[in-house]
Amino acid sequence: MLPSRVDLFNVAKRSILLAPLSRLNPAVADVAGSDLNLILGAMSLMGEEISAQLASCLEALFSDTASGDALDRLAADRYGLTRLGATPSTVALTFSRVSFAAGAGTIPAGTRVQTPAGTQFATDADLAFGGTDLTGSVTATALIVGPDSNVAPGQITGIVDSLFDPIITVTNPSWSAGGTDVETDPNFRGRIRSFFSALRRGTIGAIEFGARQVAGVSVVKAIELDNTEGDPTGVVQLIIGDANGNASPTLLQQVRDEELLWRAGGIPVFVLGGTVVFQPVAWALSIETGFNQQKVLSEVAAVTVAVSQFLNPGDTLLRSTLIAAAHTVPGAVITDSSLVLPAADTVPATPDIIIRVRTTDVSFS
Repeated sequence: MLPSRVDLFNVAKRSILLAPLSRLNPAVADVAGSDLNLILGAMSLMGEEISAQLASCLEALFSDTASGDALDRLAADRYGLTRLGATPSTVALTFSRVSFAAGAGTIPAGTRVQTPAGTQFATDADLAFGGTDLTGSVTATALIVGPDSNVAPGQITGIVDSLFDPIITVTNPSWSAGGTDVETDPNFRGRIRSFFSALRRGTIGAIEFGARQVAGVSVVKAIELDNTEGDPTGVVQLIIGDANGNASPTLLQQVRDEELLWRAGGIPVFVLGGTVVFQPVAWALSIETGFNQQKVLSEVAAVTVAVSQFLNPGDTLLRSTLIAAAHTVPGAVITDSSLVLPAADTVPATPDIIIRVRTTDVSFS
């Protein structure tokens, strides 16, 4: 704990009292406006500020205590790492028409489409329709950054710009993925801690670390494939996803490109998206007297969802983790029997499954 101004003022008074042959009266130090009071007051204020600055400088020297700009400087100087910025989501679009009467034409790169809520995307490349083509696919990138740019399948249905054929429609068969906010301090620290273990590269840990260098990637699992006799085949399967567990074609390609820097020479790394499975969670809990019931239930739901956000592909959703998280909510009375569902730890059937819990998956009785 840092010394306060009062602590330093009292230390100065005691030093006067204990000083031999001192002509200063310590009692005068407490007389507001006296010369001694003003001098000791100014000294203690400066000492408090110097102590705070020293503590701040010391905190900035370690990744566990540095934050904000100080953490950015530390990571860049010692590890050559930079904080991942906010990113837009990317998505695969399908353009369709029921007739080719309009003939051939091109949907140019930059064509804007949108959801009913107004979230817009722009196509990444030209999409050429042949004279008899009825459908075509192209990737697109959101025009906003952050999680709000991640939209569900079938939500992109509006076309903002005029097309060569007015009967063309658009949709997104799968989730858009990769939209994230600026990397938080805790997540950045997690990447920093993994730095030295990945320096050798070519290892499973290094391949996972490399995938996490791609903005928008939140969950990663590398699996070394074996043959029927249990021997390594020299092939690695890498399953990735954003915070929701989804992966767009663009996000997958970005990870493939990044892995060229991390995989061992001659060892292919097949990058795939995971399969998201939503797990219902049911609580039967009591609330302490004096606490707002709706607020407590809302916070329990929030920590329940948060627990699943840290699960990588193939990770088990543990009952003990859910219960421990609920214990942190003030006013919630939690016992082992408070968690009704899942009745046991939820173990993914295959390594590519990513377990997630949405707010709508949480219920109370």
